[in-house]
This record gives sequence, C-alpha cells and structure tokens, in this order.
Amino acid sequence: MSYSDLPIIDALTRSMHYGTRRNRVLAQNVANVDTPNYKARDLQTIRFPESLRRAQGDNLTRTDSRHFASSAFQTPAPIQTLALTNERTISGNTVNLEENLVKINQNAAEHNRAISLYRKYFRFVNTATGRGGGQR
Repeated sequence: MSYSDLPIIDALTRSMHYGTRRNRVLAQNVANVDTPNYKARDLQTIRFPESLRRAQGDNLTRTDSRHFASSAFQTPAPIQTLALTNERTISGNTVNLEENLVKINQNAAEHNRAISLYRKYFRFVNTATGRGGGQR
C-alpha cells in the first residue's frame, strides 16, 4: 500500500490542485481588469473541510468490501467558470479588483491549510511506521 492509496492523502492532494487552478483563474481576472468585455470568472466553490470530513467518515464506516467507497473526491474539482457580478464598466468588463484580491488571499489560506495538514499527516505516518521521527 502506498501513501497515495490513503483517502486523506488523496483528499488533500485534490484540495491543493483545486487551489492551484483557482488561483490561476483569479489571477487571469486581475490581469484582465482593463480588458474590454472581459467577463470575470471563478471555479465552482468546494468546501474542503466539509469534504474532508465526508471522506474520512465514509471510509471509517465502511465495514465490508462490498460497501461503496467514499465518493467525496472521486470527481476532479470543477473547471466550470461562473460570472462573479453584474457590475460592468463602460467597456463591458465585469472584474472587481478588490473582490478578486480578497478571493486570492482566501484561496491562499485554504491552500496553505491543506499543505500543513499534508505535512503533519506524513510526519504522523512516518513516525508510526518507524520511517523517520525527526522534524523537518
């Protein structure tokens, strides 16, 4: 069994990929703040803490191999972009710079939280399996 087979590692990995993709979309909004007729976009929101609890809970209650496995992270983070606001400039641009900067900061906090959990979980597993007890 490899680390990638562990549901929590899969969930954390998907969360980090989602954060990376969302940051790219939000950065494009900021880069196009003065582009005429550019429509602000965002990825569909995924609430990582709730998804992680679902993933852990599903797998903890699975008592038979014939039971369904957790489906919390079976599909990739949605790439569908959504209109953010009805506000438009004279040029038809819908980017709200302040709103996008706040979202970028929130996204960075979520991404950093997932990275921290990822590191802590590996430290825990490595200590438990005797593969390394040192702090990094």
